[in-house]
Amino acid sequence: MSLKGKDLKNKLLNALPQLQCKKCQYKDCESYADAIVEKNENLDKCEPGSLQTKYQLTDILQGLQKETIINEIKEFQIAEIKHEDCIGCTICIKVCPVDAIIGAKHKLHFIINDQCNGCELCISECPVSCMKMITNPDNNSWAWPSKRSDESKDFYKNKKNRIENQNKEKILAKEKLASTAKIRSYIKDALLREEKVRKEIKEYE
Repeated sequence: MSLKGKDLKNKLLNALPQLQCKKCQYKDCESYADAIVEKNENLDKCEPGSLQTKYQLTDILQGLQKETIINEIKEFQIAEIKHEDCIGCTICIKVCPVDAIIGAKHKLHFIINDQCNGCELCISECPVSCMKMITNPDNNSWAWPSKRSDESKDFYKNKKNRIENQNKEKILAKEKLASTAKIRSYIKDALLREEKVRKEIKEYE
Protein backbone atom coordinates (compact mmCIF):
# COMPACT_ATOMS: atom_id res chain seq x y z
CA MET A 1 0.00 0.00 0.00
CA SER A 2 1.52 3.33 -1.05
CA LEU A 3 1.89 6.22 1.36
CA LYS A 4 0.30 9.61 0.88
CA GLY A 5 0.55 13.14 2.18
CA LYS A 6 2.39 13.72 5.43
CA ASP A 7 3.32 10.06 5.90
CA LEU A 8 4.93 9.97 2.46
CA LYS A 9 6.80 13.22 3.07
CA ASN A 10 8.15 11.97 6.41
CA LYS A 11 9.28 8.71 4.82
CA LEU A 12 11.10 10.61 2.07
CA LEU A 13 12.60 13.03 4.57
CA ASN A 14 13.99 10.21 6.70
CA ALA A 15 15.70 8.75 3.61
CA LEU A 16 17.64 11.99 2.99
CA PRO A 17 21.12 12.58 4.47
CA GLN A 18 19.99 15.53 6.64
CA LEU A 19 23.00 17.67 5.73
CA GLN A 20 20.76 20.71 5.04
CA CYS A 21 23.48 21.62 2.51
CA LYS A 22 21.14 23.35 -0.02
CA LYS A 23 22.88 21.63 -2.95
CA CYS A 24 19.46 20.45 -4.11
CA GLN A 25 18.55 24.17 -4.43
CA TYR A 26 16.12 23.95 -1.50
CA LYS A 27 16.67 25.51 1.92
CA ASP A 28 16.77 22.17 3.73
CA CYS A 29 16.03 18.46 3.39
CA GLU A 30 12.42 18.89 4.49
CA SER A 31 11.78 21.43 1.73
CA TYR A 32 13.21 19.01 -0.84
CA ALA A 33 10.95 16.22 0.48
CA ASP A 34 7.98 18.61 0.21
CA ALA A 35 8.92 19.41 -3.39
CA ILE A 36 9.08 15.72 -4.30
CA VAL A 37 5.56 15.18 -2.96
CA GLU A 38 3.94 18.42 -4.11
CA LYS A 39 5.87 19.31 -7.29
CA ASN A 40 7.08 15.90 -8.47
CA GLU A 41 10.67 17.12 -8.12
CA ASN A 42 13.49 15.02 -9.57
CA LEU A 43 14.93 12.37 -7.25
CA ASP A 44 18.56 12.89 -8.22
CA LYS A 45 19.10 16.35 -6.71
CA CYS A 46 20.63 15.14 -3.44
CA GLU A 47 24.35 15.30 -4.21
CA PRO A 48 25.61 13.91 -0.87
CA GLY A 49 23.18 10.99 -0.95
CA SER A 50 23.99 10.20 -4.59
CA LEU A 51 22.64 6.92 -6.02
CA GLN A 52 21.89 5.40 -2.60
CA THR A 53 19.38 8.14 -1.78
CA LYS A 54 17.95 8.27 -5.30
CA TYR A 55 17.10 4.56 -5.27
CA GLN A 56 15.65 4.72 -1.78
CA LEU A 57 13.42 7.64 -2.74
CA THR A 58 12.30 5.70 -5.82
CA ASP A 59 11.44 2.63 -3.73
CA ILE A 60 9.39 4.77 -1.33
CA LEU A 61 7.43 6.46 -4.12
CA GLN A 62 6.72 3.10 -5.74
CA GLY A 63 5.36 1.81 -2.44
CA LEU A 64 7.99 -0.90 -2.12
CA GLN A 65 8.58 -2.30 1.35
CA LYS A 66 12.20 -3.12 0.60
CA GLU A 67 14.95 -0.53 0.45
CA THR A 68 17.56 -0.83 -2.27
CA ILE A 69 21.02 -0.89 -0.70
CA ILE A 70 24.04 0.11 -2.72
CA ASN A 71 27.50 -0.57 -1.39
CA GLU A 72 28.49 3.00 -2.10
CA ILE A 73 31.34 4.08 0.15
CA LYS A 74 32.27 7.74 0.29
CA GLU A 75 34.93 9.58 2.20
CA PHE A 76 33.27 11.37 5.09
CA GLN A 77 34.68 14.88 5.36
CA ILE A 78 34.30 17.62 7.93
CA ALA A 79 35.30 21.29 7.99
CA GLU A 80 38.56 22.58 9.39
CA ILE A 81 39.51 26.17 10.21
CA LYS A 82 42.96 27.59 9.41
CA HIS A 83 43.28 29.60 12.60
CA GLU A 84 46.11 31.77 11.33
CA ASP A 85 43.69 33.23 8.76
CA CYS A 86 40.48 33.32 10.84
CA ILE A 87 39.25 36.87 11.56
CA GLY A 88 36.42 35.86 13.89
CA CYS A 89 33.62 37.24 11.71
CA THR A 90 31.07 34.62 12.97
CA ILE A 91 29.62 34.15 9.45
CA CYS A 92 30.38 30.42 9.51
CA ILE A 93 28.66 30.10 12.88
CA LYS A 94 25.50 31.66 11.47
CA VAL A 95 25.35 29.52 8.32
CA CYS A 96 26.20 26.20 10.00
CA PRO A 97 22.89 24.29 10.11
CA VAL A 98 23.89 22.08 13.03
CA ASP A 99 25.72 24.44 15.44
CA ALA A 100 29.02 22.65 14.81
CA ILE A 101 31.09 25.85 14.98
CA ILE A 102 31.74 27.80 18.16
CA GLY A 103 33.45 31.13 18.78
CA ALA A 104 32.87 34.80 19.55
CA LYS A 105 33.12 37.99 17.49
CA HIS A 106 36.77 38.76 16.62
CA LYS A 107 37.89 35.56 18.39
CA LEU A 108 39.10 32.25 16.98
CA HIS A 109 36.39 29.82 15.93
CA PHE A 110 36.50 26.05 16.39
CA ILE A 111 34.81 23.04 14.77
CA ILE A 112 33.02 20.43 16.88
CA ASN A 113 34.11 17.38 14.89
CA ASP A 114 31.43 15.05 16.26
CA GLN A 115 28.73 17.54 15.27
CA CYS A 116 29.97 18.65 11.83
CA ASN A 117 28.02 16.88 9.06
CA GLY A 118 30.18 18.01 6.15
CA CYS A 119 27.57 20.21 4.45
CA GLU A 120 30.28 22.64 3.19
CA LEU A 121 28.10 25.75 3.66
CA CYS A 122 30.79 27.40 5.78
CA ILE A 123 33.37 26.86 3.03
CA SER A 124 31.53 28.94 0.44
CA GLU A 125 30.52 31.68 2.92
CA CYS A 126 33.91 32.31 4.57
CA PRO A 127 35.07 35.78 3.42
CA VAL A 128 38.78 35.01 3.92
CA SER A 129 38.82 31.40 2.69
CA CYS A 130 40.22 30.12 5.97
CA MET A 131 38.17 26.92 5.91
CA LYS A 132 38.69 23.65 4.11
CA MET A 133 37.28 20.12 4.09
CA ILE A 134 39.36 17.30 5.57
CA THR A 135 38.83 13.59 6.10
CA ASN A 136 37.11 12.99 9.41
CA PRO A 137 39.77 11.35 11.59
CA ASP A 138 37.10 9.40 13.49
CA ASN A 139 35.04 8.16 10.55
CA ASN A 140 36.62 7.72 7.14
CA SER A 141 33.52 6.63 5.25
CA TRP A 142 29.74 6.82 5.38
CA ALA A 143 26.63 5.70 3.56
CA TRP A 144 23.15 7.14 3.98
CA PRO A 145 20.91 6.77 5.80
CA SER A 146 22.85 6.28 9.00
CA LYS A 147 22.91 7.14 12.69
CA ARG A 148 24.75 10.32 11.81
CA SER A 149 21.89 11.50 9.61
CA ASP A 150 19.50 11.15 12.56
CA GLU A 151 21.91 13.09 14.78
CA SER A 152 22.31 15.78 12.12
CA LYS A 153 18.53 16.15 11.83
CA ASP A 154 18.26 16.60 15.61
CA PHE A 155 21.06 19.21 15.66
CA TYR A 156 19.37 21.12 12.83
CA LYS A 157 15.97 20.95 14.53
CA ASN A 158 17.45 22.24 17.79
CA LYS A 159 19.13 25.19 16.06
CA LYS A 160 15.98 25.98 14.08
CA ASN A 161 13.87 25.99 17.25
CA ARG A 162 16.42 28.13 19.07
CA ILE A 163 16.47 30.74 16.31
CA GLU A 164 12.66 30.78 16.14
CA ASN A 165 12.48 31.35 19.91
CA GLN A 166 15.10 34.12 19.70
CA ASN A 167 13.13 35.83 16.93
CA LYS A 168 9.94 35.61 18.99
CA GLU A 169 11.75 37.16 21.96
CA LYS A 170 13.02 39.99 19.76
CA ILE A 171 9.51 40.67 18.45
CA LEU A 172 8.10 40.68 21.99
CA ALA A 173 10.88 43.03 23.13
CA LYS A 174 10.12 45.43 20.25
CA GLU A 175 6.40 45.31 21.01
CA LYS A 176 7.10 46.00 24.68
CA LEU A 177 9.38 48.90 23.76
CA ALA A 178 6.76 50.30 21.37
CA SER A 179 4.07 49.93 24.04
CA THR A 180 6.27 51.69 26.60
CA ALA A 181 6.98 54.51 24.15
CA LYS A 182 3.25 54.83 23.43
CA ILE A 183 2.45 55.05 27.15
CA ARG A 184 5.16 57.65 27.68
CA SER A 185 3.83 59.68 24.77
CA TYR A 186 0.29 59.48 26.19
CA ILE A 187 1.51 60.63 29.63
CA LYS A 188 3.49 63.47 28.08
CA ASP A 189 0.45 64.64 26.11
CA ALA A 190 -1.72 64.40 29.23
CA LEU A 191 0.74 66.52 31.23
CA LEU A 192 0.85 69.12 28.47
CA ARG A 193 -2.95 69.27 28.38
CA GLU A 194 -3.03 69.64 32.16
CA GLU A 195 -0.47 72.43 32.04
CA LYS A 196 -2.51 74.19 29.36
CA VAL A 197 -5.68 73.97 31.49
CA ARG A 198 -3.84 75.37 34.51
CA LYS A 199 -2.62 78.34 32.49
CA GLU A 200 -6.15 79.00 31.25
CA ILE A 201 -7.49 78.87 34.82
CA LYS A 202 -4.84 81.36 35.99
CA GLU A 203 -5.84 83.75 33.19
CA TYR A 204 -9.44 83.74 34.46
CA GLU A 205 -8.28 84.39 37.99
